[in-house]
Amino acid sequence: MGDGFNFENLKTAILALSRATDWATARREWVLTGVYEADQPETCLCEHFPIIEICVIKNTITQAVAEVGNVCVKRFLGIRSDLIFAALKRIRKDITKSLNEDAIVLCLKNHLINQWGYEFLQDTKRKRSLSERQMSKRMDINRKVLTAMAHRGLRT
Repeated sequence: MGDGFNFENLKTAILALSRATDWATARREWVLTGVYEADQPETCLCEHFPIIEICVIKNTITQAVAEVGNVCVKRFLGIRSDLIFAALKRIRKDITKSLNEDAIVLCLKNHLINQWGYEFLQDTKRKRSLSERQMSKRMDINRKVLTAMAHRGLRT
């Protein structure tokens, strides 16, 4: 993993919010807890401006919460948040579409869906032809996800 855009600024800000004093250990303290699209451009911890696709990360030890851009979360945590944003855009455009693997896992981890919902979405994510009942359930879950991740994102 190479140093990214304003990487030293990100590193300094994350270390200040972490218990660990070295970067390798501090990185392991953080998890992605939500994503949202900002109404107005914001500034990332790395000081990059403008960012619209915001990732909410939380330190599991200090409970500190930070908001970073999707590029920094990818470089920092190795999570492909761009795929989560792509899934959200897809279901916002067409509520009958399916979420992708990354979005489904984020929803489960943040208790937006239960184990049954997780298995349902996994089983039907590649299916184009669903029964009326399955499609209704998919649309219900998609609406719930869009509502939870709108306006400052999913919070845990």
